[in-house]
Amino acid sequence: MSKVNVDALCKLADSCLEMDQVKQAKELYEKAIAAEVDCADAHQGLAAIASLEEDYPNAQAHYSKLTLLQPLEARHLTNLGAIYNFMGEFTKAAEVLRKAITKDKRSAEAYYNLGIAQRKLNQSQMAMSAYREAIRLNPKMAEAYQNLANLYVQSSNMPMAILNFKKAIEFQPDLEKAHLGLQKAEAASKQPKNVFNPFGPLVQTQSQQVTSPVTMSRELTDAERYDDRQEVKHLADDIERLSKESLEFLKKSLEPAILELQRTMAEGSKAHVPLVDVAEVYQTAASQWIEHRKSLKRKLLELRAHEELINAPDVNL
Repeated sequence: MSKVNVDALCKLADSCLEMDQVKQAKELYEKAIAAEVDCADAHQGLAAIASLEEDYPNAQAHYSKLTLLQPLEARHLTNLGAIYNFMGEFTKAAEVLRKAITKDKRSAEAYYNLGIAQRKLNQSQMAMSAYREAIRLNPKMAEAYQNLANLYVQSSNMPMAILNFKKAIEFQPDLEKAHLGLQKAEAASKQPKNVFNPFGPLVQTQSQQVTSPVTMSRELTDAERYDDRQEVKHLADDIERLSKESLEFLKKSLEPAILELQRTMAEGSKAHVPLVDVAEVYQTAASQWIEHRKSLKRKLLELRAHEELINAPDVNL
């Protein structure tokens, strides 16, 4: 079958899928693959159908094929990681999703699914970090707020749990799990807190003013240490790259633009190039330099936030 006919089959299958004619769409995609085994569009369609039908082994097979056919597409790795989560293979999911993030550091979906995998692997601190990054990249991702809230409940931080449940509901009012979680968190926050009295019955605890909560630090597991090292390595690599790019841009673009602007201003009317043109070049270079600095600052802040998160003790509020 010619390439044109294969494309036509896929387009027709896409139309059927949009009209919820899943059976017809599936048959058309399969015909396309029979004619052209490496047809990425057909594998994409069949992967989507398998996911809808909760046929996760088939979905995994098609998404795995897509990662080979289109290795530069991070979305295939993200989808594959999500499927591994559905299959309960969380270690594989985390591995695949980290690869997706390496290819596309702005994929909120990849961070969100990584959070799911890490939580299932009992890497709660890492999962919190992943959910926060997903929210930073997509501030309206209701499910990320909800899952982050659940982790706060798990660590008994009810104020932060309530805040995140409310954000989830704000962006998805019909999210029933968030409503239920909010109710439970609000109820738990109203429960009297037990105060530990180190002096036994000699002290009236009712009159004590508790100035700070007792914190207990938690050792990271081997898996969390590995994830931490990988995350720090990625951030350090990004910071090194951005630093080099900034210095290179400073030497090759901004510094010459400044010197040219100074020279033109000194020459005045004798200048060979109009001042307005030189000023425009300088402004463009300065704007680009500011963006370089912003990117570098963001990465430094990410590194600092990650360090604070890893070193943060578990707090019972």
